[in-house]
Amino acid sequence: MKKIIILFIYLYSGLYALERESTLKMYHGIFSALTSKAMISIYTTDEEYIKVFTASKRIILAQKPEESDIMLITDRSTLNNILESDTIDQDTKRPILFVTDYHFLKYSEDVVGAFYWRKGRSQLLFIHKRLEEHNITLPVLYQKFMIDEL
Repeated sequence: MKKIIILFIYLYSGLYALERESTLKMYHGIFSALTSKAMISIYTTDEEYIKVFTASKRIILAQKPEESDIMLITDRSTLNNILESDTIDQDTKRPILFVTDYHFLKYSEDVVGAFYWRKGRSQLLFIHKRLEEHNITLPVLYQKFMIDEL
């Protein structure tokens, strides 16, 4: 019985590690498409994503929103706080806002794209006009995920 339990724990931990690795790989591709920097600074308040990005050699976690290249927003309260915040000077370059919920794309014109799940399938969207406002040209690989408007 102990061997079976240990086997399940081992398999589960292996699957969990694989999930984190694939999540990191996917977000690294998306973030690399949004900025040409070799080292990308990300701000997020989500503990799971912090754990995922900690394992990266090319993604640095920013302690403050204004120190980041990209802000990954996973909940509405964080999005509201960022949009209402005065910590990011309007005259300086604002971080790129990327979200994990389709509804956040509709909620704010400042959000350039989203990666989210719908009916068990992953969905990736970028809004063309919003990318242009940040002078972002997506690589060919990601252009099929770009739409003109919601």
